[in-house]
Amino acid sequence: MNRFILAILFLLLTGSPAFGHGVTCRNVDEPAVAVIFAYSDGEPMSYAETKVFGPQSSPDLEFQNGRTDARGIFGFIPDRPGNWRIEARDGMGHKTNHEIVVKDTTVTEKKPATPSTREPQLSSPGALKILLGLSIIANLALLLIRKK
Repeated sequence: MNRFILAILFLLLTGSPAFGHGVTCRNVDEPAVAVIFAYSDGEPMSYAETKVFGPQSSPDLEFQNGRTDARGIFGFIPDRPGNWRIEARDGMGHKTNHEIVVKDTTVTEKKPATPSTREPQLSSPGALKILLGLSIIANLALLLIRKK
């Protein structure tokens, strides 16, 4: 029985914490395409569901999807020249398709990504408290076992 308790305690105390990963960001130096979607009266199609279809792509597989912003603007960065189609739907029955001819997708020199300065942390703040509590229980159990 004592070996079983010790084995359980060993497993509880030797578990490794889960660490998160950092994030990076950089400015995009590639040519972008931006389109404004609006109704015929000039009101923007705010937050309209938008899909981008690239040259020679399947009609069911979009290159990118997203939503327009509050002003009806949607942007994307094409990865190759050709005819691109952007479809916007407002969810109330309005739909439009817009064709764009991309002539050049020259990429300028990319800047290296800046590494994150965020330190690895336990996956949840409560994990450390749980681990500390289990450690205290294990130490008390070991003291009781040694006194016998």
